[in-house]
Amino acid sequence: MNIGKGLIAWLEAELKLDAFWLERPEGVKRCCVYRCISPGTISGNLKSPGIKADTYSITVYHDDPDKGHAAAEIIRTKLNDFTGDLGGYPVQQIQPTGGFDQILNAEAGIKVYQFNRDLLINH
Repeated sequence: MNIGKGLIAWLEAELKLDAFWLERPEGVKRCCVYRCISPGTISGNLKSPGIKADTYSITVYHDDPDKGHAAAEIIRTKLNDFTGDLGGYPVQQIQPTGGFDQILNAEAGIKVYQFNRDLLINH
């Protein structure tokens, strides 16, 4: 098990949306995508504790802005100061660090909305 599989399992279970790594598949209007935007480690002075401190961006894509925003809020609230089992993967702490909402260009006449939430995950 790794952090990616844990994120996918948690996102799909909590949001009832398909989740993917790195990019949204072509033509998919409703899904979540996660990306590591800043890999890092926690300093241990003379010896590394082996704890990663990675910043992840989780994006909700949805054709209904209210439902998409609600899904993004689930991510922000349920993962705020989260510790423990994240879809089968142990994490030490998760803290929201930012995000943004926007509308994407219409695809085949259907608007798609994007809701990003950034998280610092210590694992």
